[in-house]
Amino acid sequence: MSDNYQRIEALAAVIRESKGANQELLLEWLKKGLLEATENEYGTPQNIKVTWDQKTDDVNIIALMKVVMEVEPGMGHLQITRKKARKCDPEADYDDEVGVPISFDDFGRSAINIFRQEFHTLERSAERDKVYEEYSGRIGQLIPRCVVQQVYRNRVNVRIAGQIEALIPPEERARGERFEHGDTVLPVLVEVLSPESTEPQLVLSRATPLLVKRLFEREAPEIDEGVVQIKAIAREAGVRTKIAVASNDIRVDAVGTFVGMKGMRVQSVMRELNGERIDIISWTIDKKLLVTSALLPATVLRVVMEKRINQETEEEETLIIATVPDDEIGRAKGKGGHNVRLAGKLVGCRIEVEERSLWEKRKHWEDMLRVDIHEFECINDKLAERLTRAGFDSADTILDCPMENILEVQGVGPVKVKSLIKEARELIDSRKITVELKKKEASEAVLEDDADGVCDTETAVE
Repeated sequence: MSDNYQRIEALAAVIRESKGANQELLLEWLKKGLLEATENEYGTPQNIKVTWDQKTDDVNIIALMKVVMEVEPGMGHLQITRKKARKCDPEADYDDEVGVPISFDDFGRSAINIFRQEFHTLERSAERDKVYEEYSGRIGQLIPRCVVQQVYRNRVNVRIAGQIEALIPPEERARGERFEHGDTVLPVLVEVLSPESTEPQLVLSRATPLLVKRLFEREAPEIDEGVVQIKAIAREAGVRTKIAVASNDIRVDAVGTFVGMKGMRVQSVMRELNGERIDIISWTIDKKLLVTSALLPATVLRVVMEKRINQETEEEETLIIATVPDDEIGRAKGKGGHNVRLAGKLVGCRIEVEERSLWEKRKHWEDMLRVDIHEFECINDKLAERLTRAGFDSADTILDCPMENILEVQGVGPVKVKSLIKEARELIDSRKITVELKKKEASEAVLEDDADGVCDTETAVE
């Protein structure tokens, strides 16, 4: 038996034993590889048939050739004379097709190499098909037994269970995490690439919020039992995570369940996340209450929801304005603004935080702009009281409400309502001018105080 034949048989045996390929698949690989090799050797592929003798464990490869009177030039791998054919089949006659054993001694080294390359290509293709089939249904799950093989330009190549290649791309790494060759990691599977891809098929993540959820599911069996659940989660990987949790059993404290006895459960998750901070709060459908909890550890004094047009998307959005004590504004925003950003993601609305002093100052000017209904000259006190009881207690409410609603108030007719609307506009315009003047005076006074302070300091230095 030639060395080439021995190498091919050994290659087939090794792949069959180590990769678990079934007989049909392996025979198909052999056939495709041989077709490539014969095409390289002869210019056109032979008509090859491959069989496997399970008793002797031998691979039998024959070329189906047509019996002719005279072999045409360049067709020696497809045609055979009757004399030679009858050595294989004594009854062979013209135009018959006979099977002729392939001698690998007739192949050149390049043809054998092409066979081996094609065989390995088919092997890898089968492996990738198997990986796709096995893992495509596991997206979103933890993938254990991952060992770092290489770190290159923020790409982390890992091997799962010592066999399957996977990748943690830069955008799926947590901030501040460092990996070295041989480190073990516990990521979440976020994508399975098609078998045709040249990249590692499995894309893993250490940055997805799902990682935090899956880690808590591992620590708290009450989640699988349906006793408690995570209602919302927001994460800046490597910095902080906020989760809102709820209990389906009034006897069970959801926050306490996630924290665990003496904080053991949450600390275990934090250790797996390399010390990333985790805030656990109680879920509520009341967004104002949820914002108050989400901005912890800051104290929220007031929450207001407004509808505004987003300048970037030009779409209407809900904006939540939270007022906090002046000395807690930094705590509410967090380093780099991460606390208020995460709170917004958790609640599902953009949140802005403001100091109490700014809110009080703005409220002071807003109160000054308000024109009370009793300030109108076109109505008496009795009518003013009736308007107030009907909800028209200021000039703004008069202008914002349809005329038909005002006419429903006793004592208000078409002429009177026109007078009310006209005077409301005049009073508001006049009040705006007055308030703007006072704002200007206040600003000038502040500038003068600052200038005096600078002068006093320079004098003291002299």
